Parts: sequence; structure tokens; C-alpha cells
Amino acid sequence: MIVVTGLNDAQIEDLVRRKASFEIHGLRGNFMAGIKLVETKIESQGLKCRVKSDVKSAVVQGGALGAVFTVLTTPATLTIATLTAAAGVGHTLVTYNPDYEILKDYVNKKLRITYKK
Repeated sequence: MIVVTGLNDAQIEDLVRRKASFEIHGLRGNFMAGIKLVETKIESQGLKCRVKSDVKSAVVQGGALGAVFTVLTTPATLTIATLTAAAGVGHTLVTYNPDYEILKDYVNKKLRITYKK
């Protein structure tokens, strides 16, 4: 797996142009900017992408979502979980058969960009 450190614009653009899979590490303060940059580079090549969260990593690292949900009351937790699931399904349908999948790993502050075709 090719690893890019930080937001190296030229390197990310080259990897997307070559349809390579890669990871971006070291996004502590620029996490959302990194996602936006990668999405822009992919879409500028006429390709589609799907952005997903790495839930497994969060659960292994202590379950950040689980901790939040236990603080909330049960009806509120079910409502939030239902809305989150519905939003995820809707986004998946919109980006059916994407060229790239961007996996957000909030715990380790990295992105895994995988070419799917």
C-alpha cells in the first residue's frame, strides 16, 4: 500500500490519475480538508467515490460511538441510529458502483483510498 504523508496535492493527484489505491497518514488538523481534497481529485478525473467511516477501528479503540450512545436515553439512541442508517443507505445508493472508496479512520487520523474497479 502506497502511503502519502500529509496533504501532498501533486502526489495525490498523480495516484488518482494512475488509479492507484493508497493511504494518507498524519491528518491530525486537516482531516476534513484531506477528505475534500481527495474527493475533488477523484471527481476531477470524471470518477465517482463513496466515503465511509471505519467503524471497526473506533470500536476496537474503545467504542467512541458506544460511549456516546450509552449517555443518551434509549429512544434517542434508536432515533439517531435509525437516521444514521438511513443516511448511509441513501448515500450508498447515490454512489452505486463507485470507482473509489474513501475509508475514514478517525481514531488513527488516516484515510484509506481504494480503487474498486
